[in-house]
Amino acid sequence: MNNITQENIDRFSGFANLYSANRPVPPEIIPKLILMYLPSPPETVIDIGSGTGLSTMIWRDIAPAVIGIEPNDDMRKAAQSNAAGNVVFRKGYSNQTGLPGESADVVTISQAFHWMDIPSTLDEVWRILKPGGVLAVYDADWPPNVDWVVEQEYSALMRKCNAIKPPASYKYKGEHLRRLNEYGRFRFVKEIVCHSAEPCTPERMIGIALSQGSVQGALKAQPSVQSDIDAYCDIVRERCPAAFEIVFSYRVRLAIK
Repeated sequence: MNNITQENIDRFSGFANLYSANRPVPPEIIPKLILMYLPSPPETVIDIGSGTGLSTMIWRDIAPAVIGIEPNDDMRKAAQSNAAGNVVFRKGYSNQTGLPGESADVVTISQAFHWMDIPSTLDEVWRILKPGGVLAVYDADWPPNVDWVVEQEYSALMRKCNAIKPPASYKYKGEHLRRLNEYGRFRFVKEIVCHSAEPCTPERMIGIALSQGSVQGALKAQPSVQSDIDAYCDIVRERCPAAFEIVFSYRVRLAIK
């Protein structure tokens, strides 16, 4: 793997438990949407960039075989601690999954496509998808919908952290639909927007920010950024009640082989 790819992978080392405890579990509507575009129930689902397994485990009661592919050892270890039965996690890359050709009914990439080498990843997805299979690339918008002051402070913190430790390689998520269309091999491509309300607390809202690779990278590079994080925490605790709801907005791009 090249240095940029490895840096993207290493960006998510050292905080798997924090990530798993605070990131959203994809809502039930996402697999339901994907299933609408399959000719029959899936036998095998592959989740590429599976992280701690939040986006993988949602398939455990839907498909007989579910495989998460994750290159980061910390994230994969956390996922494996929760794996059971028909769900397994393997080390691999988005463009080198190690899976047989035409073996997947569904390939999902959740919150990760923007870190990948797009052309070689799409070639690998095309190789492992069965004819008629579905690729689903989806992301949640950050931050979740909660309170305008909290959202403003969250965005300011992310800008500060990204200035301290810029990502090695990042693709603008708003171009994902165009990328799938320009690949030119999928017979049908579309984007769907959906939303999911979740319970939250001030500490989880803080944890959502701390689970971002930009924040963790900035802390490693410049520990003084902790003062900016503390200021954000103060705003959250001031503005948010002990228990409240947040709404995640998702953008789901579907492509049919």
